[in-house]
Amino acid sequence: MPTNDVENPEPVSDAATVNDSRPSRRRFFTLGAAAAAGLAAAQTLEAQRPKSRGSSPFPNGQSASNAADPSAAWSDPVLRLVRRITMGVNPEEVALARRLGYAGYLDYQLRATDIDDSAIEAIIAARLPMTQMVSATLATQDGNEVANQLADATWYRAAFSKAQLRERMVEFWTDHFTISLNKVGYLKLIDDRDVIRVNAMRTFPELLRATAQSGAMLVYLDQNRSRTPTPNQNYAREIMELHTLGVSGGYSQTDVAELSRILTGWTTAGAGIFSFNRNFHDRNAKTFLGRAFPAMLATATDVQMKAEGDTAIQMLIEHPSTAAYISLKMARWLLAYEPPQAVVDATAATYLSTGGDITAMIRTILSGKNLLAAPAKYKRPFHLGISALRGMGATINNIRSARQRADQMGMPVFQWEQPNGYPDRVDWWSGLVITRWSYMQYLSTQTSATTTRVDSALFRVPDTTDGVVAQIATRMFGGELPPALRTQLIAYLGGGTYSDARVRETISLAGSAQEYQWF
Repeated sequence: MPTNDVENPEPVSDAATVNDSRPSRRRFFTLGAAAAAGLAAAQTLEAQRPKSRGSSPFPNGQSASNAADPSAAWSDPVLRLVRRITMGVNPEEVALARRLGYAGYLDYQLRATDIDDSAIEAIIAARLPMTQMVSATLATQDGNEVANQLADATWYRAAFSKAQLRERMVEFWTDHFTISLNKVGYLKLIDDRDVIRVNAMRTFPELLRATAQSGAMLVYLDQNRSRTPTPNQNYAREIMELHTLGVSGGYSQTDVAELSRILTGWTTAGAGIFSFNRNFHDRNAKTFLGRAFPAMLATATDVQMKAEGDTAIQMLIEHPSTAAYISLKMARWLLAYEPPQAVVDATAATYLSTGGDITAMIRTILSGKNLLAAPAKYKRPFHLGISALRGMGATINNIRSARQRADQMGMPVFQWEQPNGYPDRVDWWSGLVITRWSYMQYLSTQTSATTTRVDSALFRVPDTTDGVVAQIATRMFGGELPPALRTQLIAYLGGGTYSDARVRETISLAGSAQEYQWF
């Protein structure tokens, strides 16, 4: 398949765009780019309008009826749920969801610990042995290979785990508690395995406490170097601004300074293992969020000194600003970029009544009523790359080459350097369409038995133009292929010599279409 049409698209005049009806690859992409840009622009403009006074529960006039919103054509509520809580539709997932129904499928995914994922875990253990190593052993391994095996395992699970909602929440919490692999190295593998994945579907208090004692987190935010009389304030600031209360959550710079004193002594030892060092701890009196922490005697035990930090973290867990902030972020992730305030408030109430139970909060957000009214969201590069693997039915014996090719879309896992996580905003990602097309073209042509293979025979049933497009509709769109896109794909596939290469190009075009970029 030639690449110059994708890598170096030629300028197309307005007249050519209107008058040229030939089903060329370049024209298909030109129309797709225009549609994607138009959609992003429409959403940006929509977000700037005054709040709608109509019946939509979404602010700024967003609703599933907006002409610019691809979800207007998504009529199946079960399929909407599959799109939203998985890394991408495929026939097996859609069939399971339809068999269980909306409520049953959501229940199934919320009970992640009951899902048998032994098959993919066995593959990961066999192919990526470093993911099973303890910290002391990992410290002696090649750092680049550790990083590669962690990223490979992340892609394997996202693409092939049956617990798809858990994978979506692992991605969410990975961004919420961002740690750059480039700074902490092998410690991020420990954090991903023993902190984020273990607690992603439990409770927020359990997750926050685990991150607070994660060697990777302490190293990333310099808490391991914090000691009296000059404590480092990085972790104290970020645990409030980004992890719990939010930047407007009601704390002051004095609270940051006082919390940094409270947390002195929280550090690491050996191969990045959490440790409390009494010699680093500030035993003087402190005041945090209005609560007095009296001075401690020199005879105070390690447990008593560390308990100051435990108490402060519990205060953050119980603070109403934390309930509101976490609920807003979760609703943005699972529902809409601008979720209705009523949904956020209901989710915060669930947080407070359940002790921060993550699955209960998800259930509040993803009621059928809420999701049916929600606009589409734009797939970030990681999500898009995984959804293409799933939709194209790729078989993987070594995922690394596909993962590294997808990294060119701008979202290599665990490599966001700032502590706020990869953005979850359409305006951040919508301008990178050429790299998306390039990835789809690459993936659709893969036939290797040793790395990645897309079997075009899956799409050639029956082996006709209409049959191929029908399979694309089923496998990549859950059966909801927009009529206009269906017409374009049929025109392209039928506009040249029918061959395996032409079929693969058509699959690539379907994945590159603007309609496939949303979920």
